[in-house]
Amino acid sequence: MRTIRAPRWQRRLELGVSALLTVMGIGLGLAGRSEDGGAGAVMVTVGALVGLPGIAMVLRWRGVAVRLSDTTLRYDGYLLSWQAPRDGITVVLDDATVEWRDGSGVEHRRQLWLLTQAWEDDGTRFAPIWRWRREALLAVREWAGARAV
Repeated sequence: MRTIRAPRWQRRLELGVSALLTVMGIGLGLAGRSEDGGAGAVMVTVGALVGLPGIAMVLRWRGVAVRLSDTTLRYDGYLLSWQAPRDGITVVLDDATVEWRDGSGVEHRRQLWLLTQAWEDDGTRFAPIWRWRREALLAVREWAGARAV
């Protein structure tokens, strides 16, 4: 099995942002509890909308990856995970979208969010930040034996 993950520095940065979202959400929720009327309810709601995804991201940050086994592509994301059979994959697009048919012939289309900016290699000094995504996307395409169009 091959596992594709973001570089360590990027995973740590994402963990920090996730923790910040969590703290902000909890802070807004607690501040909203002390307010009277509609403003307090809005603050609690916004705190929940910010904090709950932050908590989910903190809990799942280590597992975010694309896993290529002999028979299955498995995407484990922050909030959504899915898998596709290797022999059913027909297309792996440059925007990191994977199209496949399942065993009953139903077509599916999902995006590998970890690799979504794989096309951004503008030649600037920031280009190495995105190059690993393009290389990983090409590895997924090659592994699946899929076309790019």
